[in-house]
Amino acid sequence: MDSNSKYAVVDMETTGTDLRRDDRIIQFSVSFVQNGQISSTFSTYVNDGVPIPAEITELTGINQATIKTAPSFDQLAPQIYQMLSDTVFVAHNVNFDFPFLNHHLERVGFPALEIEAVDTVTLSQIFFPTLTSYRLSDLSAHFQIHHQHPHSSASDADATAQLLLLIARRIKKLPVLTLQSLLALSLKLPQQTHQFIEMIASQRKTREPLPSGLTEVEGLVLKRHRSLATEHHDRLTKFPLAKKQKERAFAGQLEWRASQSKMMNLIYRNFAAGKQPARNLLIEAPTGSGKTLGYLLPLAFLNQTGNQVVISTATISLQEQLRLVVQEQLNNLLGFHLQTVVLKSRRHYLDLSRFATALIADDDNHLSQFSKAQMLVWLTETETGDLDELHIPQNAAVLQQVNYQVTPQFTESEFGNYDFWHWQLQRLQTADVIIVNHHYLYQNAEHLKQQLSGQPYLVVDEAHHLPEVAFAAQRQEWWLGAIKANVSRVRNDVFQTHERNLTEIVQSQPHLRANLQRLMDVLTRIEELQQTLLQTLLEQLQIRFTAQANVVSVSTAKINQFQEQFQADLQRQVNLQRRLEQLLQTINRELSQMGEQWVASEYETFLHFNDHVQRVLQGLTEMKQFLQATAKQQHAEGLWLRYGEDHDPNNMRLELARFDTSTRLQKQIYQYFQPVIFTGAVLFTSKKSQYIYDQLDLRRSNTRMKRLAADFDYQKQVQLMITEQTPMPAGVENEEYVAFVANSIQKIYHAQPVPTLVLFNSLELIQAVYSKLRSQPGIGMLLAAGISGSQSKILRRAEGKKAPIILGANGFWEGVDFPAHYLKSIIIPRIPFSAPDSPLMQARSNYLKQQNKNPFTSYSLPHAIIEMKQGIGRLLRRSDDYGIITILDNRILTKRYGHQILTALEENLTAQTGSITTIQRQQKEFLANHKQTN
Repeated sequence: MDSNSKYAVVDMETTGTDLRRDDRIIQFSVSFVQNGQISSTFSTYVNDGVPIPAEITELTGINQATIKTAPSFDQLAPQIYQMLSDTVFVAHNVNFDFPFLNHHLERVGFPALEIEAVDTVTLSQIFFPTLTSYRLSDLSAHFQIHHQHPHSSASDADATAQLLLLIARRIKKLPVLTLQSLLALSLKLPQQTHQFIEMIASQRKTREPLPSGLTEVEGLVLKRHRSLATEHHDRLTKFPLAKKQKERAFAGQLEWRASQSKMMNLIYRNFAAGKQPARNLLIEAPTGSGKTLGYLLPLAFLNQTGNQVVISTATISLQEQLRLVVQEQLNNLLGFHLQTVVLKSRRHYLDLSRFATALIADDDNHLSQFSKAQMLVWLTETETGDLDELHIPQNAAVLQQVNYQVTPQFTESEFGNYDFWHWQLQRLQTADVIIVNHHYLYQNAEHLKQQLSGQPYLVVDEAHHLPEVAFAAQRQEWWLGAIKANVSRVRNDVFQTHERNLTEIVQSQPHLRANLQRLMDVLTRIEELQQTLLQTLLEQLQIRFTAQANVVSVSTAKINQFQEQFQADLQRQVNLQRRLEQLLQTINRELSQMGEQWVASEYETFLHFNDHVQRVLQGLTEMKQFLQATAKQQHAEGLWLRYGEDHDPNNMRLELARFDTSTRLQKQIYQYFQPVIFTGAVLFTSKKSQYIYDQLDLRRSNTRMKRLAADFDYQKQVQLMITEQTPMPAGVENEEYVAFVANSIQKIYHAQPVPTLVLFNSLELIQAVYSKLRSQPGIGMLLAAGISGSQSKILRRAEGKKAPIILGANGFWEGVDFPAHYLKSIIIPRIPFSAPDSPLMQARSNYLKQQNKNPFTSYSLPHAIIEMKQGIGRLLRRSDDYGIITILDNRILTKRYGHQILTALEENLTAQTGSITTIQRQQKEFLANHKQTN
C-alpha cells in the first residue's frame, strides 16, 4: 500500500449476513479511488435464484422483479476478480464484506482475493471520535456526502469512497506528533487498516510547525485555549414585554407562543427592580410551550446586571441539549455570544497527567488502546476535556485510567493552565451561563457560589427530579464484599504471575520490600477479621433468603446489638486501618524518593497498587460511617439489605435512607442563590396539590405558582380510551392478567398497526407480556426494555420501521423523544404506583404516618399521576402530532382515587370508556380521520 495504490471501495446488498445459511449477494458495487479522487464505478444486480426475504426488500427496495434479468454470481465472478486484483479492498465494515465476497468467489471456483483491505468504520471512529453514530447514512448526513439511496450498494459504495477521501484528508492535517503517538499504541485494527494510517503518516515531514490553534504541552498536542475575557453586551437595554416589542426585537427569529411570552414576562418582572421582593417561581410549562427559551431569554437580559445564571437539569444528556439551545438559538436571537460553561463532577474530565502515563503503559486491552487513539485525536479538538464528548461506555476500563480520581491540586499538574478541571473552574469566572446537573448542584452548590460573582440566578429545569437526587445523595451504602474484593486486587498487584509484579519491581530495595510485606500482613489480618464480622452479622440479622435476588428490610436494633457485642473487634479494625494508612504513606514516600529509577510501566503498577489499597481504606471507612449512622437512626430512616441469587455475603449491600426533607434543599442549595425558578413539563397533580411544594422544600408564602396553558388542541389531536373491564391480581405474575394485557395490546395494534409504545412500571411484567406477544401472528417488530438492549439501542432499531411495538419502562415514561409525527399509540397497562411491599416504600410509608400524613394520598397517588402525565406527554411533541392513548386499568373508573387521576388527565382531554372491541373500532376511526386530514 502506497500513495499510488488503487482502492476498490466495495458495498454489497445480500439476502442476509449468515454464510452458514448460504446467504447470497443480490447487488454488487464498487467505486475506484486513486490519486485522491474517484476514478470509475461499477454496479450490478445479482440473481442466484434464491428468494429475497421481505425484511431485505423493505430495507433495500430490491425484490425478485428487480433482479429477474440480472446475471448470476458465477457469471460475474471473472469480471469481479479481475477488477479487484491488485487493488486495496475498502468497505464500511470490511470484516463482513471482504470474507463474504471471498467465500462466494471460492464457491464458484476462484481463489480468495489475497489483497490488502481497509475498514472505514474503524477509521471514522478514530479520526472523528466525537460522533454519536458511525452508520454510513449518519456519516453521510454529518459530512454532507451525497447519499441519495442508502442501502443501495451503488450509492453506499460511492458514499464510502467519498468518506475514505475525507478520512485521508483528516489524517494529513493532524499534527505529526499526534500521529506518532497514535501509531506507537500498536493498535490491532481490522485487516490492513493500521498500515493505511502508517502509509499516510509516512508521507509527512518529521517535524512540521503546529497550526496556530494548537499547542504542544508535555509531549501532547492540545487545542490552544482562547483568552478568558468578559464580553460586554450593549444591545440588551430594555426587555420587550409587549407582543409587538418582542416581534420587533426578534423579527422572523422567534415563533410567537402565548405561553412562552407569559413565562418570559413572569420571570423578568419577578427579578427586575420593583416594589415587591423577588419570590421563588414554580412554573409548569407543558411540552410545546417553548420552556427553555422561555427562561433563557429574560435571564439573558437580567444577566446584564452582573449576576451569572446557573441552570440545573436532570441528566448529562440534557445538559448538552441546553448548551446547544444557548449556542444555536439564544445567541442568534441576541446577536452576540453568551459565554456558556457545562460543568460536571471531576470524574467526567480527562486528567492529562494520568493520560500521559496511560499512553506509555500497554494494558493489553485492545479496546482501551483504541480509546486512547481516539483521545489523542480528540485532544486537538476539545476545549473542555469532557470525556462525555467521546461517548465511551461508562463502564469502560480506560475511563478509570485517565479520568480524575481524587481532587486535583493545581500546583501538582505539569500541564499548568491546560489542566482541564482547573481550566473549567477558570472559565466560570467569565461565564454568563453555567449548566450543571441536579447531582452536581446538590453536592457542590456552596462551592459553586464561591466560584461565581454576585448572587447568581438559578433555574431548576426538570424540577421534579431534584428531590430524587437529594434523596439518593443522602442514602448510605455498605458493600459487604468491598474489603475482600479490593484486598484481592492488591494481592494481584503484588504477586501476579502473568506480568512483572510489585514484589519483583522492589526486589533490590530491602527496606521497601520489608514495608510492603508488613502492609500485606496487615491486609491479611483485616480480611480475616472482616469475614468473621460479616458472618456473625448475617447470623444475627436472621434473614430468610429467597431463591431470587431480593431486597429485605433489616432490623436496626439487631445491627446496633451487633455493634455493642463486637465493639472490641470493630475497634481492632480501626487500629488496623490506621496502621495500613501509615504503611501506605511510608511506601509512597520511599517510592517518590527513588522516582527517577522507575520506568513508566512500573510507575503504572504503583498507581494501581495505590488505588486498590485506597479502596480498601475507603471500604473500611464506609463500614464505620454506616454503622455510626445506623446507631443514630431516627424514625425518618429506612434500612434494608440487597442480595443476589447466590446469597454470597460478598455480593450483598446494606442501604440506609433518610426521608426527612425539612429544610434540606434550602440549606444545601437555595440559600446560595437568588429566589429560584423551578420549571418542568409536569409538576402538579391538581391546582391545590401540596405534593410538589413538599418535595421541593418550598413554602407557598414565598413561592409564586404558574401553570401555563398547553399550545396543543388535545381534543382534536388525542383520543383517550379507558377499558371498562380489567382483571386486577395482587401480583403481575398472574397468568390471567398477563394474557389480558398481551391480548389487549395485540387487538389494539391489529385494529390499525401504527408505532406503539406500551409503558410498564414492572420489568417482570414486560418479560411475561413479551413472551406472549412474540409468538402471536401479525405482530410487527417487537422490542422490549430489559430484553432488546438499552433504551438508545431500542430507539435505533425502531427508527424507520413502519409500526414497531416497544414495551418500555423507567426512562421511556419521560426520557425519550421520538421523531416528528412518528408515535401514534401509547398503551398504559397499569397505573404506575410504586410497589407497596418494597422495603423502600414501606419505610417511606412509616415515615409519612409518623408525620400524620396519609402515605397514599400524600405520595403514592400524586407520584403516579405525575408519571402518567409524563408518559402521555410522549405522544404530542409538535403542533401537528396526533394519536391514541389507551389505559387498560379500570381502577380509574371504579376507585375513589380514580376520579382524581381522571381529573388530572382530563384537564385537556376527555376520556372515553368501553370494551377492547370498542377501543379497537374508535381507534381505527380516529386514525383514519386524521390520516385523511393530514
